[in-house]
Amino acid sequence: MSTRQQLAAQNREELLAAAIDVFRMHGINAPLQMIIDQAQVGRATFYRNFADRRELVLALMQQALDGLEMRAQNHAQYPDGFIQLIEDHIYHIPYLTALMEYWRVIERDDPVMVSIYQRRDAILQPLIDTAIAHGTCRADFQPSDYAMVTSILRSALQGYTYAEQEKLAKRAIELLLNGIRA
Repeated sequence: MSTRQQLAAQNREELLAAAIDVFRMHGINAPLQMIIDQAQVGRATFYRNFADRRELVLALMQQALDGLEMRAQNHAQYPDGFIQLIEDHIYHIPYLTALMEYWRVIERDDPVMVSIYQRRDAILQPLIDTAIAHGTCRADFQPSDYAMVTSILRSALQGYTYAEQEKLAKRAIELLLNGIRA
């Protein structure tokens, strides 16, 4: 990879990281200029990487799926790997925060979103099947139920600092996995 290609890849990563931070703090409709400023790149650099907000959000979603896939592969060897994957979300709150309002930018039935959901389901299904086979997950759990799990974890976003959000996420997972019954 040439130096120019390395710089272009670095700029893209800087823009994605800045978008996570800006969307986390200001919501998904924050001005794109805030992302450009935080990434410390020029406006032209942004538009060389992303045609618009929609493309940026889709890139973030693909990046989040790549991370989910990597974590799923790491947990796949364990009978309770699916549960471990859910617990692992505590440490990935910024993505949940940044992307929780993606629907304001992209419709759920958009073909690209349908593809994203299909990929998510393909990543999760083997873990769910293993968890069901080992009795660590209820037998009727479907990959589509995963959206409810992440919605519950979004309650952690009420915290103002990352530490507060992490604490709330831990509590949400505890309640989710252990229930509220005495």
